[in-house]
Amino acid sequence: MNSPAAPRRSWLWLWILFAFILQLAAWGAWLYVASRHRVDEVPLATPRAAS
Repeated sequence: MNSPAAPRRSWLWLWILFAFILQLAAWGAWLYVASRHRVDEVPLATPRAAS
């Protein structure tokens, strides 16, 4: 008799893992650049004069 076909292996979990690691690397690079370029003061918008 014919045996049932073996289920096809899903690589979706590997793509999800790859995307997660890529996201962690992007955050790491962003934090590294941000730590090298500190901001002393964030300028706020000046209030407009009432007209």
